[in-house]
Amino acid sequence: MSLARAIAVVAAALALHGCGGAEPAARAHDGRVAVTLDEFLISPQDVELAAGRVTFDVIDRGRLRHSFRLWGPGGEPVAVKSLFPGDRATRTAILKPGEYRMVCTIMNHAELGMTGRLVVR
Repeated sequence: MSLARAIAVVAAALALHGCGGAEPAARAHDGRVAVTLDEFLISPQDVELAAGRVTFDVIDRGRLRHSFRLWGPGGEPVAVKSLFPGDRATRTAILKPGEYRMVCTIMNHAELGMTGRLVVR
């Protein structure tokens, strides 16, 4: 094996080492979920919470405009249509058990990975 190939193999192994498995789902505390929008990420990406009244505190920490939509059983219970960098919004909804999709609907942001999953039990 050539030295250049050996270096490439070691570099790839080191890069993948940090990827690990999926992180555990974030849990909502006291019916509140803090959501951060950034290029091109919704954080946390995986949330679990109990059914009932939930408040979403959303902030755009990126350099671009973003939105936050929650789609699930029965439609769209939460919609923040547009946040500019540094903007915040708070939305409250009564959520029933099921799986919901968090998504930014600005241009192709969802296709670039700006999505997440919310499970209501």
